[in-house]
Amino acid sequence: MGVASVKKLELYAHNTVVDTVLATLQKLGCCEIVLPDGDEDGQKSPAILADLDDKISEARYLLRILEPHYVDEISSIARSFGERPEFPLRHLASASDSFEVKERAEEVRALERKLVEIRSDISQTDGYLTFLDELKDMPYPMSLMSSGTEIVSGIMGTIPVEKIDQWNRSILDALGEDIETYYVPFGPKDKETWVVMVGLRALESRAMEIAGGFGFSKIDVSKDLSLSPQEEIKRLVDKRERLLKEAEDLDVKMHQKAEELVPDVRRFSDYWAVLADRARALEGGEYTDEVVLIRSWVPAEEEDELVKALSPVSDLTELCFYDPEESDMPPTMLQNPEWSLPFETLTKLYGAPKYGGIDPTPLLAPFFFIFFGMCLGDGGYGLIMVGFFMAFLKKFKKMPSGTKQFFSLFVLSGIAATLVGALTGSWMGDMIDVVPFLRFLKPIKDIPVLLIPMNDPMAFLGISLVFGIVQIFFGMAVAMKDCLRKGDYMGAFADQLGWMVFLTGLLLLGASTKLPAISWLGKLVTAAGAITLVATQGRDKDGMIQKAISGLLSLYNVTAYLGDVLSYSRLLALGLATSAIAMIINMLAGLSSTIPYVGWLIAIVIFLGGHLFSVAVNVLGAFVHSLRLQYVEFFSKFYAGGGRLFEPLRYNTKYVAISEEGGEG
Repeated sequence: MGVASVKKLELYAHNTVVDTVLATLQKLGCCEIVLPDGDEDGQKSPAILADLDDKISEARYLLRILEPHYVDEISSIARSFGERPEFPLRHLASASDSFEVKERAEEVRALERKLVEIRSDISQTDGYLTFLDELKDMPYPMSLMSSGTEIVSGIMGTIPVEKIDQWNRSILDALGEDIETYYVPFGPKDKETWVVMVGLRALESRAMEIAGGFGFSKIDVSKDLSLSPQEEIKRLVDKRERLLKEAEDLDVKMHQKAEELVPDVRRFSDYWAVLADRARALEGGEYTDEVVLIRSWVPAEEEDELVKALSPVSDLTELCFYDPEESDMPPTMLQNPEWSLPFETLTKLYGAPKYGGIDPTPLLAPFFFIFFGMCLGDGGYGLIMVGFFMAFLKKFKKMPSGTKQFFSLFVLSGIAATLVGALTGSWMGDMIDVVPFLRFLKPIKDIPVLLIPMNDPMAFLGISLVFGIVQIFFGMAVAMKDCLRKGDYMGAFADQLGWMVFLTGLLLLGASTKLPAISWLGKLVTAAGAITLVATQGRDKDGMIQKAISGLLSLYNVTAYLGDVLSYSRLLALGLATSAIAMIINMLAGLSSTIPYVGWLIAIVIFLGGHLFSVAVNVLGAFVHSLRLQYVEFFSKFYAGGGRLFEPLRYNTKYVAISEEGGEG
């Protein structure tokens, strides 16, 4: 059911053709190389791999430094969607030989170091200028504060402004004319201000002691500053301009380096990554003096193509294919029909199935389609989704398959919302009904309408619960089939079928309130199911009493099924919420339009902004809750995941696409 069969391949290759063999495997992209477990060291290619890793590391450094200076013709969004230049490996191999990435990296490192030093100097200069701006009227040269003379020295610091007078008096009273004081004029909101004490060096300790009593905090002045504040400011302004010019020149050089190197570094980085993947694959091999053994997993349907691709070196290779053994852990390769491929994304988000297990993709696809449509439930919003994601798919035709599947999923979801919106008469809420110039569309809009949830919510709730019952029974049927496939007949008939009979009986009993004639049938079916469950659910217990008690207690699990069914009422809640929000936006826009002069403008802003917000929020809510119903209510009946996806050796590139033209030479 969607999980492809794989085979274990043991590929023996002579040393002379092993590079050709790996290149072929990578080009085909159909072999997942089995690497050694744990800490086993590579046997032959560490030197090659280390050299490639060094080159890749240097390339990453260059791109990290230079890409901010590079004007890329392809935007990062377009590149992530697959818009990349194509190169044949032959071209990359020949061109990379003459590209000395380590020398280029050293050149850029020298520029970077110089640029960092200059920017550090600019930052330091800015700090000095800010500092000196406060002291520009100070009469003393900065050298007195930084180093002083043999006899005279200066002390600089800050002091609370309310203690300035006390500090000044105390200094003069204690030291008299042997010391001068200065403080920077302060404003009414200042808490502290700069103060300076200049005098005999021998009095420095005494001055510090007195000032300390008034909250003085000393500042060490850098020896870089020696002139008067005014002269220092002029010198630093000139220096800053010179540094800025040097930084600008270096930026220009960085831009030139970026234009020169980034395109080459990108394509060679990808080329080295391709070779590094091969080297890592070779590390997993086993060696003799002449032969290398490479183990891998191969999809069974690719066996013939692989043999054909390696036929040019068939004299020097041998391919042995085996079916997986019980002790093996083969990877899972999902293989679904075209119509359900977009929904594979949902399965991968939850976790791949184990090899040989059930792929839930085609099983959940119709339910997710319907549930998303019911949760969003608006034709206008659905068309916006379809148009938005179709535009991306049309613009970026080379986007990766996973991204393409995800966008296609949203296109299908938009179609579902449009269909439900048409059946419920919701087109951006009641836009067609309330916007005057759109009312001519009302007869057309009303034609497909079957139910209006805002007018008849109980009917919509009933439909939601019926879908829930159908999906839960479908999940149990899938689990029953899986039990039969595995030969677990007790699990199929006692567990799955027993519960299906019991729940069916309860549903018939519920329906008998409207159709009394089927009451006897409901009781009969319920009794049959209950007897089956009581007789079988305690089969793992010891003793008849424990078996009987466990069987009886198992009937309590009916509450879990009831909770699962009620969970589907979220389809009604989200559908109503979408309609209600849209109608409120329309109402607010309509009320705003009556404001004189600017009302029409406010109405347009509310209408467009409100509906864009509503689309974003409700699409997210519809996606999450529809997904929750699959993962929690549906998957819990039959699916566990636990597998790992097939990851073949292939071209994993980031900046360029590898073309088939010319091969590798």
